[in-house]
Amino acid sequence: MKTTKLTKPTSLFHLPALAATKKDLARSQKSDKLIIANKELAFQNDEKAKRAAELIIANKELAFQNKEKAKRAAELNIANKELAFQNDEKEKRAAELGIANKELAFQDEEKEKRAAELGIANKELAFQNKEKEKRAAELGIANKELAFQNDQKEKRAEELVIANKELAYQNQVKEKRAAELVVANEELAFQNTEKEKRAAELNIANIELAYQNDEKEKRAAELGVANKELAFQNTEKEKRAAELSVANKELAFQNKEKEKRAAELSIANKELAFQNDQKEKRAEELVVANKELAIQNQVKEKRAAELNIANIELAFQNHEKEKRAAELNIANIELAYQNDEKEKRAAELIVANEELAFQNDEKEKRAAEKEKRAAELIIANEELAFQNDEKEKRAAELNIANKELAFQNNEKEKRAEELSIANKELLAFTYVSSHDLQEPLRKIQTFVSRIAENESANLTDKGKEFFRRIQESAKRMQTLIEDLLAFSRVNTAERIFVNTDLNVIIEEVKTELKDSIEEKHAVIEAVELCPVNVIRFQFRQLMLNLIGNALKFSVPQIPPHIKITSTIETGSQLKNEKLSPDKKYCHIAVTDNGIGFEPKFNERIFEVFQKLHDKEEFAGTGIGLAIVKKIVENHNGIITATSELNKGARFDIYIPA
Repeated sequence: MKTTKLTKPTSLFHLPALAATKKDLARSQKSDKLIIANKELAFQNDEKAKRAAELIIANKELAFQNKEKAKRAAELNIANKELAFQNDEKEKRAAELGIANKELAFQDEEKEKRAAELGIANKELAFQNKEKEKRAAELGIANKELAFQNDQKEKRAEELVIANKELAYQNQVKEKRAAELVVANEELAFQNTEKEKRAAELNIANIELAYQNDEKEKRAAELGVANKELAFQNTEKEKRAAELSVANKELAFQNKEKEKRAAELSIANKELAFQNDQKEKRAEELVVANKELAIQNQVKEKRAAELNIANIELAFQNHEKEKRAAELNIANIELAYQNDEKEKRAAELIVANEELAFQNDEKEKRAAEKEKRAAELIIANEELAFQNDEKEKRAAELNIANKELAFQNNEKEKRAEELSIANKELLAFTYVSSHDLQEPLRKIQTFVSRIAENESANLTDKGKEFFRRIQESAKRMQTLIEDLLAFSRVNTAERIFVNTDLNVIIEEVKTELKDSIEEKHAVIEAVELCPVNVIRFQFRQLMLNLIGNALKFSVPQIPPHIKITSTIETGSQLKNEKLSPDKKYCHIAVTDNGIGFEPKFNERIFEVFQKLHDKEEFAGTGIGLAIVKKIVENHNGIITATSELNKGARFDIYIPA
């Protein structure tokens, strides 16, 4: 009986314990859900990190594309420089045509002299019947020659007209090309502004992502705190369960304490209900956080779609640039074809000169034959008595023909003068244009310097960087204009040759380059330099450019060693096919221990605007060695270059002694 009484109260007391166990199971399930939610959050964070990495990669790709565009712009600049160089070549060709026209004018003068001699011969025929037949034969031959020469002159005039039309057409094509390049530059500027806008949007997106990541970290920290609270509550629950087990044992013996414990259990149940409410709120917050993450993922997908569109636009722009490059290639092919045509014209002029020389030889032979035929012509004098009337008519016709030739010669002289005036105007236009370009450039440099000095505090770091880049670009432009002016002065300056000591010129160059020589610890060795007949200021420019290049293209950490020698030798001793074997030349050699260049560039380095290195590696305009070659040509000499990569360079100059 005692046993049954004890068992019933014990079983009744365990019913609330079973309910508490079920609640614990529900709580454990909720904690499992929280763990799963935490894993999902960790997975989403990993996805966000991947997205951020993809955005970084996309930003790098955009930066790479911007660099590519900058390279394309540099190539367009190089193409423009090549077009300018080709224009210079065309001007040279025009100058050569002017010289050819002068030669033709000289020949016309010679022909006038010949015609005057023929007139004297006609007068002599009136008084010397014996000489009439000779003169008639000479006049007949002269008439044929004059007719042939007139035909040749007409052909030459037609060729000059065609050449002028071709030059006008080429100038129109160049203007069109220039207009297309201006449009292309404007399109590039517009595209760059669009890219900057895209970059700004990407920066804003990155800032938003960083902000969202901070918010997520805060949420994760709150979840960590909530997990710690749940762990603490679970430990408290275990303690409560232990206390309840102790209370059950005590309740078996102490009925009076049951009511107190029941009250405590009701309070504990209320606390558990409150904690469950708190957990449900946390679960709702997690749901809201998941929705926000879903919205952010959608925003990221939109950003990715925008990046894809931007990539498509960039691909389209690159395709357009390739088309522009193809058009430039076609233009270069056309220019090459035109140059070939000009060379053909020059070859035809040479052939015409050879024909004139041949005709002069034939005239001399005919003069010798005329002396032989003098005896035979004495017999023909009787027939001339009956042909005087015809000869007078012929003489009148010859006078008319001579007047026409004189008129044509005057017209040709006018044409030659117009061509020479046009050439002078072109040179003046180049010179004045370069000076006019310097004036606005100086103002740009002055105003940028004033803003950088006086408004530096009001500028952002980015603004200061932009002004620094403007100053560097203006400095490069000024260097280019100065080099172009130097190149034009080489062509137009008066050529006065003076017997000059090369040692004096080398010392002047050393003084001018003193800072660079001391900075690089360079050694300049001048060995047995002989006096030479040169244009002094031009030759000083030549040595300044060669020594300056040797200093600029030196090997880092190795002091430059520049050696200059000169000797007087004959062309046969120098073993150069371009030199006259019997003529004496002053051979000047300039060698260095710099970085050198590949042998395939031996000729290319003397061309205008030709650079073997990027402006980031070595500053320059690509005109220095072109000026050197032009100066050597002004001295009726030649220059050659030999080098190997990383083995220094050697420049050999040959000038008539």
